[in-house]
Amino acid sequence: MQTHGNFEFLSEHSPILLQLARTAESIFVSDPNTTLIKLRQLGEALAQDLASRYGIRFDEQTTQKDLLNKLQQELQLDRKVRDLFHLLRIEGNKATHEFQTRHQEALNGLKTARELAVWFHRSFGKQGSQFKIGAFIPPRDPSQPLRELTEQIAQLQSQLTSANQQVGSNQALFALLHQQKAEADALAQLMDEEAQHFKQQAEAAELELLVQQEQFQAEIKQLQLALANQQDAVQQNKRRKELLNKIHLANKQIHLSEDITRELIDRQLRDVGWEADSKNLRFNLGARPEAKTFKAIAEWPTYDA
Repeated sequence: MQTHGNFEFLSEHSPILLQLARTAESIFVSDPNTTLIKLRQLGEALAQDLASRYGIRFDEQTTQKDLLNKLQQELQLDRKVRDLFHLLRIEGNKATHEFQTRHQEALNGLKTARELAVWFHRSFGKQGSQFKIGAFIPPRDPSQPLRELTEQIAQLQSQLTSANQQVGSNQALFALLHQQKAEADALAQLMDEEAQHFKQQAEAAELELLVQQEQFQAEIKQLQLALANQQDAVQQNKRRKELLNKIHLANKQIHLSEDITRELIDRQLRDVGWEADSKNLRFNLGARPEAKTFKAIAEWPTYDA
C-alpha cells in the first residue's frame, strides 16, 4: 500500500485527517471505490473540525449536506471551497451506493481532496496562508492502458460511422476489441492481487481509523463544550473574526486545476438536468447532439470562417 506524500502536511492537525488521506491514496490501485468513500469521510472530518472551531452546533444526526449549509450561513464559504466540499460528498455517496468507481474518478477525487486539505491547512496550520505546496504526485493508474484502448475504439467507431463503413466487419476494430477484453481481464486480476497482498495492512489501517475516530469525536466534543462555557461575548466575537480572517487569506490562495474545474462544471450541468462528462462525452469519441436531450459535448471542433 503506497502513499505519495500528497497529504503529509495534515500531520499538524488531528491524526484522523492524515490517516484518512493516506488510506485513500494507498487503496487506490486495488479499490478506487473505497478511495472515494475515504475522501468523503475526510471532507466530513474537515467540515466538523471547521464547525467546531467556529462554535457551530452539530451532532451525530447532522448530515454533511446540512453541516455545509450551516457553515455557509455562518462563514459565507468561498464558492470554490463550497464546491470542493460538495464534490467530495457527492462522489463519495455515489461510490457508497453504486460500487462502480473508475480509477479516473478516484484520481480526480484525490486531487479535489488535496486542494481542500491545502485550503484547510492554510487556514489553521502554523504557516497560515504562507504555506507553499509542491505539485500533486499522482498514484500509478493501472487503468490507463484500458482507458486509452477504449478511446481508440470509440474514435475508430466514430470514423467508420462517418465514412459509412461497416463497423461490425472491420478487422482493426475487431483486434482492438479483443485487446480491450484482455486488458480488462488483466486489470481485474491486478486489482484482486493487490487487494489480497495488502489485506492485512488494510485491516490494520481500518482498526487504527476506528481508534482515531473516537479520539477525534472526543476532541470535537471537548472543543464544543469549551466554547459553550465561554461567557465573554467580546472574546467570542474576537475569536470568530480571527478565524474568518485566516479563512479569507487562505481563500486567496485557491487555484483549481483544469481537471477539478472540468469536474465541477460537469457536476453543475448534471445538477440542472444535462448529460455531462467531459472526460468521455467528447466529439472525437463520437458524441453528437440528440433530439430532446441536453448533452454537453466536450472538445467540439471550431472552424474558421
